[in-house]
Amino acid sequence: MNTTDRLKELNNLFLRKTFPLRAALVSDYFMEHFDQLSYSERSFSRDIKALKEKLAERYPILEETDGDLIRYSKSENRFYYIRDDISAFPSFSEKELDQIASIIDFNKHLFTGGNGNGIVNKLRAISLENNLIRHEEIANWPAIELINEGDRSGSEHVKFLVDAIAGKQIIEISHKGLAASSKSKMVTGLPLMIKEYNNGWFTGWYLLFQEIAEGETRISLDQLRLFALDRMDAVRLGSSQKKPRIHPDFRPSDYFKHSLGLFRGAKEAEKIILQAHADSWIKEYLPKYPIHPSQKQIDSQLFELTLEINQDVENFLLRYATELQVIEPLRLRNQLRENLQKALLHYQ
Repeated sequence: MNTTDRLKELNNLFLRKTFPLRAALVSDYFMEHFDQLSYSERSFSRDIKALKEKLAERYPILEETDGDLIRYSKSENRFYYIRDDISAFPSFSEKELDQIASIIDFNKHLFTGGNGNGIVNKLRAISLENNLIRHEEIANWPAIELINEGDRSGSEHVKFLVDAIAGKQIIEISHKGLAASSKSKMVTGLPLMIKEYNNGWFTGWYLLFQEIAEGETRISLDQLRLFALDRMDAVRLGSSQKKPRIHPDFRPSDYFKHSLGLFRGAKEAEKIILQAHADSWIKEYLPKYPIHPSQKQIDSQLFELTLEINQDVENFLLRYATELQVIEPLRLRNQLRENLQKALLHYQ
């Protein structure tokens, strides 16, 4: 193990708050995991000094105001970083990235549309950019620019909700509507799933939820509701001790089976026939990147979808109105024509 790898591993041990970092234990750790036969007190002291210098380079203001960023606790007989949010190395090693990729792959049910791969790509991009410091002079613009997804409002409720979903626990939610005049309302029921949704403006989290009246225990897809996490004032466990009755084949995700986005439309899904224009790029694009899992290709220009028609469907079709034409159903075709005519009036 070379010096840089050893320092990175030592830095990782500092970040593991449960590891009592002192020379003897680090020596045992290096021998067990890396077959390093000798790691003396002198080498340990030299590495601690090197990490202090790296931390000072990364956090000069913090080092100036607080002094040494690595300190020793006599009572606990260990070295520690003075803050939980500092690290001597900003980048991930290839080994660490592979471990993260494996974890994401194992938990791919948490991601849709290949977003798990997107996260790994972002981590690799961070690693690449951090390695650019080897150049004496680099461009003064970023080499990679990825989508800024921003923070998720309501994320403070996620841990509680995930635990309640897994435990099938009845909870109470204080929720406020989007309108300025809306007042908070308390609802009681069973949380079923957290769904991430990008509506074109921002990405948010929504809770799929069944409100349960006193004495009621049956769960049904027809009775589910959606609540935005960012409009929840508070969440807490409910007082009801009754356990909900859930059919073994029940899958909350079936609620979205015929939705293009997040929200439901008509109760019944309808067949939609779309025609790609003969000279449009989208004709070659759709077979490779289907609009929805229900998509079927009829011929080189015609595509069939089975969806509940709602605002998400209409917005998508309006967005690609120059590339796609709705053949049926007729009412959807007429609705889009009407919307396009209204839009055209604003440009006359």
